Amino acid sequence: MRGFENIRLIAGLSWRNVWRNSRRSFLTFLTIVAGCTLIIFMRSLQNGGYAQMIEDAIAPLTGHIQIHEKGFQENMTLEYAFKDDRGMAEKIRKIKSVKEAAPRIYAGGLLIHNDSSVGAEILAVKPELEQKITTLHNYILPGGRYLEKGDTLAVILGKNLADNLGVEAGDTVSMVSQGFDGSIAAENFSVKGIFRTPNVMYNRTLALIPFSQGSETFSMDGYMSSIVIRADDTEDVPEVAEKVKDVAGEKLEVLPWDKLMPEILQFIVMDRVSSHIFVFILYMIVAFGILNTIQMSVFERIRELGIMLSIGTSPVRIFSMIITESAIIAFIGIIMGLISGAALSYYFTIHPMDFSEYQAEMELYGMSTLVYYAKLKVSDFYNTGIMIFFLSLLFTFFPARRAAKLDPVRAIRHL
Repeated sequence: MRGFENIRLIAGLSWRNVWRNSRRSFLTFLTIVAGCTLIIFMRSLQNGGYAQMIEDAIAPLTGHIQIHEKGFQENMTLEYAFKDDRGMAEKIRKIKSVKEAAPRIYAGGLLIHNDSSVGAEILAVKPELEQKITTLHNYILPGGRYLEKGDTLAVILGKNLADNLGVEAGDTVSMVSQGFDGSIAAENFSVKGIFRTPNVMYNRTLALIPFSQGSETFSMDGYMSSIVIRADDTEDVPEVAEKVKDVAGEKLEVLPWDKLMPEILQFIVMDRVSSHIFVFILYMIVAFGILNTIQMSVFERIRELGIMLSIGTSPVRIFSMIITESAIIAFIGIIMGLISGAALSYYFTIHPMDFSEYQAEMELYGMSTLVYYAKLKVSDFYNTGIMIFFLSLLFTFFPARRAAKLDPVRAIRHL
């Protein structure tokens, strides 16, 4: 009971002292609120930007996860193929958080039209499944169309590849390559459409044909180069990948998007390092703001604290009172800051930053992400609140310790 009374007394004194100089306390609140708001908003904008960047990178063609024969990713040749004897694709579709799974055939080849010939990456796909996994069909230029179920000798080409060949939708191109069995693979394909994605490499080298035709042309005999998988959300990928590994077995490799496109992950890691520096600066600004407030508060009350010590108030109680003052200021500021940060982030979740009007300029620098939205994460609130509260108490320790060690006689004589 006595302990409760002590806590109540210290809390009451601390609350009174916080508002003794309301202007200074208010400015400290604003510092904490501004710091929390900026940190939450920056983290949310980063989360949304990274998510959109990943989506923009994998959505046109890559997918979230791919299954290959071991060695395919390093060599990217037709000889690294496997047969889906156990119905893996069907089993994968039944995994929770898997949206779709589709087989592909990958081969290099030479495309020829009149006097022009260009090396290309030939990708055989099932169009009815690919449209649930990738977004390449959204980039077909006017005058053409995407592949359709039932197409045979049909092909769609990247814009730069089509320009180099001098073809348009409706023209015919010849393809020469090597089959899976070592034979010569050659066919004439009708150009059904031309696509232009934000990925320049796809536009320069990629040609898509129907899976059934690819299987026949390349003499695959039921073999395939990969199975591409689309998850419901990028955050589900690690869990889904582990379940897919159980289905695929040890003979095949299961690669999530960060292994398929490591440059994206490297960019995110580098960007996070720079953001950590900025966040650290914000933390220090908030911490030193609280230190300044408590330091000035203690300095102005040296005589008062001396009197308290002289009449029997213990140094521990003095120390606890100063710490509690800091905790009150930090707690109120953090709550207000988290609320304002969430509100600002939520606005940009609904109204993302759209740079579509600068698409041509951004593509020159290899940037395909044009829309940046904020994405709130509960962990950011916990981390920000706990860190600021911890730094507030840590930086208050020194003035509180100084106040607890005051000499009563000298403190009373302090002017």
